[in-house]
Amino acid sequence: MKMSFLSLLEYLCAKVSLLALIFMALITFIDVFGRVVFNSPLGFAYEVVGICLAISFYAGLYHVHKKRKHIRIDLLEKLFYGRFGQFISWLSYLVEIVFFTALVIMVYQQAVESKNFGEIFMFLGIEKWNVLAVMSVLSAIALVSLLVTFPDSPSQPQDQ
Repeated sequence: MKMSFLSLLEYLCAKVSLLALIFMALITFIDVFGRVVFNSPLGFAYEVVGICLAISFYAGLYHVHKKRKHIRIDLLEKLFYGRFGQFISWLSYLVEIVFFTALVIMVYQQAVESKNFGEIFMFLGIEKWNVLAVMSVLSAIALVSLLVTFPDSPSQPQDQ
């Protein structure tokens, strides 16, 4: 079985996202259970859940970009078909690439600044730049997915 590099990235990102969500749910359950039953919540639960949410989000973006499953407003979609619709589709795709590239750069810059400043998580005691570096890599992988997935050609409007 031959697997392409992009398929491997998609598989790994899906597994990372799934594991982050499962770990986030587990930590939340343990935190609430400890708070209710033993009156002793986990002190680091808030930070771990935030990290897991960010990792799940950035890892999940690979699939979102590849399948073009973004949240979108389709109120005017019936008006944009043919050449004009294709132009609008490509224009929005290019704007999306510009904004997402800016996001990748900003996450990377934040990781560098966090390392230089020496920020650490309050309860976990680990340096924040490590987590930001992981998010930077995952967002760059998601950018690759966006770059290789071109917009679909809008079809003729359907009467409903």
